[in-house]
Amino acid sequence: MKILIAPASFKGSITSKEVSNSIANGIKKTKRNIVINELPIADGGLGTLDMITEHFKGKYVSCHITGPLGKKIKAKYSIIQKKKLAIIELAQAAGLHLIPDYLRSPLKTTTIGVGELIKDSIRRGCKTILIGVGDSGTIDCGIGAMSALGVKSLDKNSETAELNCSGLLKLSRIDDTAVSLLKNSIEFVILADVSNPLTGKNGAIVYAKQKGARKKDLPLIEQALRNFRKVILNQYDINLDKIKGAGAAGGIAGGMYAILNAKIISGFDYFEKIFNLNQKIKSADLVITGEGKIDGTTFSGKATGRVIELCRKCHKPIIIVCGDYDRNLKLKKYGVIKMFSLVEIVGNKENAFQQARKILEQVGTDLILTLSSHSRINFN
Repeated sequence: MKILIAPASFKGSITSKEVSNSIANGIKKTKRNIVINELPIADGGLGTLDMITEHFKGKYVSCHITGPLGKKIKAKYSIIQKKKLAIIELAQAAGLHLIPDYLRSPLKTTTIGVGELIKDSIRRGCKTILIGVGDSGTIDCGIGAMSALGVKSLDKNSETAELNCSGLLKLSRIDDTAVSLLKNSIEFVILADVSNPLTGKNGAIVYAKQKGARKKDLPLIEQALRNFRKVILNQYDINLDKIKGAGAAGGIAGGMYAILNAKIISGFDYFEKIFNLNQKIKSADLVITGEGKIDGTTFSGKATGRVIELCRKCHKPIIIVCGDYDRNLKLKKYGVIKMFSLVEIVGNKENAFQQARKILEQVGTDLILTLSSHSRINFN
């Protein structure tokens, strides 16, 4: 019996590698004749940095940078020296997991630290900057990050706007003079975890509540995104609502696309190619995948949704392990034979995320014991 464990990170809790290891440890306790292949998934969010760095044998660099709340934090990125390539994970500098629940407000959080990591990597001679932009706690369209590179976001009085979502409301003009040479000499590649446009009902606003936005904040956030779209359209003649993935990570993908000539690619496609995921799925008898929350957004280009789609094409049975899920989803049509929800197991979200490793290990044991009699599963 060959089992492929390929989960994404549980946003705000643990990385994909930690999820995978915990489930695998639980399976091993059953002492069944099972071959386990762990392939934690990274699509631009948490885990991307470690997975790609390990694959290319890169070296980590630590920096003190500005965190999403404006306070100094320690973060890391990596350099693949022979390629002059920097691997930067937005979540290291502006991730949702860095913001306590009671302080989460995407109107105020900033990506300044992301730009500080980029600046440091360029100083060290990197010519290609690969930026994974998943699991963000921000919606500032990257004006914070790009400010660290010298880009100025100005209001109608030519004063610097706040470097956050609230600042986008007053944005009138972008002064990109400082990066005019940089964007022609440095290649910026965005690994996007979703394919959403910038504005509208399917835009960056979709993820605002996950980042702590209250109901009354939503109209302001959408207004801010629309104003940024207008400024970019007027100044660069680029309609970010027509750019796939522009809304990723609170619009940072779209902002860097327009202002830094960044290329936006699917983080999952990049990952699938370098790790030969499709072949690993074909070789498995059963695939275990999941993420923190399974809902409609899972199928907007996110890693878990893409894994499920690949499994369906290969006619492989799937088990989903998640923090929580939307009860209205009909997952059986995708080949999902079992769902394990940490929130259902322990009764509430707080305990589920605090005890995630322990619970996942028990899930690994339980899923083998409970599925032994399933008609599509053979453990012999």
